Amino acid sequence: MLSAVLKTGFQLGPLLFGLLFIPPVTAQVVTALDWTPPLGLAPLTAGFVLGGIWGLYAQWRGSWLTWQP
Repeated sequence: MLSAVLKTGFQLGPLLFGLLFIPPVTAQVVTALDWTPPLGLAPLTAGFVLGGIWGLYAQWRGSWLTWQP
């Protein structure tokens, strides 16, 4: 049972990282720069949008950064 949970967690690693790490960091950067996110979003919400999109891309591609098309 535990191994199945860990296996699923590692398979969804990029998406989880995108949704659990990127939003608070983005919110702090936006707040520190005194920048207003578009569409009147809260800084944390903008971070979740950015992190979710980037996490899904990394999950689909298999890598956060790709050097090949």
